[in-house]
Amino acid sequence: MDYTELKKFKMRYFILFAIFLFIASIVLVFAVDFPESEQWITFIMSICFLMYIVYQTKKWNFTYNEQPMNTIMSKGRWARYLSITTCFQLITVVFTTIVVTLLYLMFEELLQNLFLFDPMIDLEEVQPSLLVYILFFINICILAPIYEELLFRGILLRRFTLRWSPQKSIIISSIIFGIIHLNPINVVFAFALGCVLGYAYLKTKNIFVPMLLHSFSNFLAFLQFVYTNQTAELDLPSTEAAQRELLINGILFIVLAVVIIILLVKYYKRFRQLKNPVPKVVEQEEI
Repeated sequence: MDYTELKKFKMRYFILFAIFLFIASIVLVFAVDFPESEQWITFIMSICFLMYIVYQTKKWNFTYNEQPMNTIMSKGRWARYLSITTCFQLITVVFTTIVVTLLYLMFEELLQNLFLFDPMIDLEEVQPSLLVYILFFINICILAPIYEELLFRGILLRRFTLRWSPQKSIIISSIIFGIIHLNPINVVFAFALGCVLGYAYLKTKNIFVPMLLHSFSNFLAFLQFVYTNQTAELDLPSTEAAQRELLINGILFIVLAVVIIILLVKYYKRFRQLKNPVPKVVEQEEI
């Protein structure tokens, strides 16, 4: 496929479409009131994004796979990609826990006082239903990895390589990928994950590789979501318990950070050796 064909996908139209969906979702959140409405709205938005990308793909005959996965993905390569993906997801969870615990220790007295004013809540009422788990799994483990990889790696990343080096293209597309996650904590780690997914795609030239890695990363987040909700307690933790949790997560963060640094240093040379899959375009093109 000629990568210049990807310019037929007009990002300004997609951005307008995304803004429309975002506004519509906010309206629906306040307009409708039924169980699991937030998860249903997210599900509908995901379907709309996927349909838009698929429509554009068929309209312009985009192709995303240049090599068959069975010939370019060995067990060793899967192990490398999955290990660093796992580390990034785990360190995201650990860092989030550290931030939340620090905030709790800083405002513990205020939170304790606020908690005393609330009536006792039945534990069954605060635990998500089975339908919430199902919708959450479909949204983040199936739909999001498909349309996000088609857009950010399959279209944007390859378009960027028309003008920039593969390294710069990966970084820029990953910055955009991180920003759309909105959560300040997730932005940094989404950027890091985006770099791994971008490298995997340019290295393998098969969109299913970053899709599967993305889905695996989100599956770990899903497991954390299930674990957190199943083990949640109504009582606020004591100061000693919060300090103990902070210490444990601090040690885990240091261990994971060291492992990630070792992996990044080990494979930095391979990252630097990535070659542009297409010749650069001299003319300035609007994205």
